[in-house]
Amino acid sequence: MKKPVIAVVGLGLIGGSLARALARRGHFVIGVDSAASPARAARRAGAVKSVLRLESACARAEVLFLAAPPRANIALVRRLAKIAPRLVVSDVSSVKQPIVRAARLARLDRFVGGHPMAGRERGGFAGSDADLFRGRPWLLTATPDRRALKTITALLRSIGARPVVIPAAEHDRAVAFLSHLPQLVAWGLARCAEQDPVARRRLSLAGPAFAEMTRLARSPRALWTEILELNRAEVRAAIVALRAYLSSSL
Repeated sequence: MKKPVIAVVGLGLIGGSLARALARRGHFVIGVDSAASPARAARRAGAVKSVLRLESACARAEVLFLAAPPRANIALVRRLAKIAPRLVVSDVSSVKQPIVRAARLARLDRFVGGHPMAGRERGGFAGSDADLFRGRPWLLTATPDRRALKTITALLRSIGARPVVIPAAEHDRAVAFLSHLPQLVAWGLARCAEQDPVARRRLSLAGPAFAEMTRLARSPRALWTEILELNRAEVRAAIVALRAYLSSSL
């Protein structure tokens, strides 16, 4: 059976890992990235067969994944609605309601919102791994186009991911507690230790628990700031819940 041609827009950690995984499954993968460095690295690694501009990639691809930062993905959804309205499109953004709303308003009817629950603190194509999604949940939003959802689900299963369909609002609430709050806590723990004069001098004494809990503090701050801003209301609710727990525990 002929495998669909796939375009991946954004060849950083997630997009690069997705391109690697799909290429390993025998797909012809087209890369789209405005930066020359990840594009060259992806071609050298065999993750993509070619690197094209968005319009050219849309003309050749049957499925397109948006793996740029969240706000860029929202802008790309609106652009795709004009140049390729019938293309099956999904994304990897960590917040779902804004991009799902944008796709609906733009009438990009074959859009399936997605979010892989996988990653690491090291960003960029250099950190990408074809096995990054193996065994991990990949959250998907429901769509009226069942064929589009079926296409995306099959592709994700083929690379070892575990697709889970979830309403966009429920997704944003859940990840506020399961992903976004842990990022804030990691930043907070690291910052507090660095600002205390005694703790700062004794950082070398920290055990594995501190290292594990602050690992996320090394994640790209600009990207995470964007994610947290897009899910501001739900993240605030998670912070309130954590603060209430901490206050009642003292």
